[in-house]
Amino acid sequence: MSVVRHALRRAAVPVALAALFSGALGPAPAPADVAFPPRPLFWEQPLADPSVVHDGTRWFAAGTGWRGGTSSSIQEYAGWVAGPPLLDSRPAWARNGDVWAPELVRAADGTWLAYYSVPVSGLPAAEDRCIGVATSPDLATPFTPLHTQPLACPPDAATVPASDLVRGERGLPRRGVIDPSSYVAPDGRRFLLYRTQGTPSSIRMVRLTASGLRAAGPSRELLRDPGVLENPEMVDARGWHHLLMSRGDYGRCGYRTVWRRSPSIRRGWDSATETVLMDRASTGICGPGGADYVAMTPHRLFVHGWVCDGANGPCESSYSSHDDVARRGHRALYLARLRWTATGPVLARFAQGPAWTPPPPYEPPPETPAPTPS
Repeated sequence: MSVVRHALRRAAVPVALAALFSGALGPAPAPADVAFPPRPLFWEQPLADPSVVHDGTRWFAAGTGWRGGTSSSIQEYAGWVAGPPLLDSRPAWARNGDVWAPELVRAADGTWLAYYSVPVSGLPAAEDRCIGVATSPDLATPFTPLHTQPLACPPDAATVPASDLVRGERGLPRRGVIDPSSYVAPDGRRFLLYRTQGTPSSIRMVRLTASGLRAAGPSRELLRDPGVLENPEMVDARGWHHLLMSRGDYGRCGYRTVWRRSPSIRRGWDSATETVLMDRASTGICGPGGADYVAMTPHRLFVHGWVCDGANGPCESSYSSHDDVARRGHRALYLARLRWTATGPVLARFAQGPAWTPPPPYEPPPETPAPTPS
C-alpha cells in the first residue's frame, strides 16, 4: 500500500447497515447491531472480481490481475495470504496474460477448472478479450491453460476459432467477451455465462461438455441492457433461477450489485424486475460489486469494494475524480451473509475482517562508516 500522504475526509456515519432487499430499487432498514461500514477480509492485497471456493480444508480466492491474483486462508475472516498467479503461463492464443474476473469451479472428476478472460489481437480495442479455460489437480497448483483454442471468442479475433464462436448480434458492438461465470444445473449439466463488451450490454449463456472444457452447442443471449450490466452469477433458490449482476462503472463508488429472477434458465430475464441487493448508501462500501455466491450454510456472498490508499475504510464517493495518486485505491474483498426468502435474496450482515493497521513509517538504514584509509 502507498505511503500515507492524505487522509480521507469521511464524515462519521452513525447509522447501521441496511437490509438490501426491497420490492423497488431502494434499500430497507436492517438490524441496528450491524457495523457500518464493514471491514474487508484483508486490506493490503487487491482482489477484484473475486471467485472464492472452499476445498474442504481451506478457502481460496482468485481475482483480476496479471495471470490472475490469488489468496488463501484456513479461516474466512482472517489469515489470508497472497499466493502465486492463478495461471502458470499465458495461453498461447492470447496477446498477453492480463487476466480479468476469473471463475473457479470443481470439475466432475474432482479436479478444478478456472475460466478467465484475456486480451487477444484482431478486435477493435486493446482491452477486447476472449474467454479461456484452465485446469489444475488441486488449488495448491497453478492452473494450466488450454492452449489449443479459446472457449468463447468472436470470429474476428486473430486466434484459432473458439469452441463457442460468438457471432455478432444486431444492435451490439463487435467487441470481446468477459466475466465468465459457471453454473451447474441440478441435473449436472454445465453452463457458462458471460458478458459481451461495450454497450448495450448483453449477458449470454452456453452449455458446456461434461468436462467443462468446451462448448456443447452455440451460446444464446439471455438479456440485453442499454447500460453496463456485468458479472453474471446464476443461483437457484426457492424454486427460482436468480441472476446476481453488477451495474454501473466499476471504477466508481456507484457500482452496485443487483438481481433478477426467472422460472426459466433461458427465458424471461429481459422483462424480470431488477432489484438492488447492495450499494454504497446501504453498505458504506465504495462500489460493492463482482458478487460471487458460495452455497454453504450460512450462505456466503463475496464482493469487492474500493479501499483508498492510506485510509482506514472505503474510498470517499468522489475519489475517482482526484488526480493525486495517494488518494487512489484498490479493490478489497468483503464477505456478506445472505438469506433466501420467498421474495428474493436478503443480505443479513457482513463479516468483519481484521482492523486496518497503518504501515510503519519508512526509516532509512543506518549509514555505514567509510573505511579508514590505511
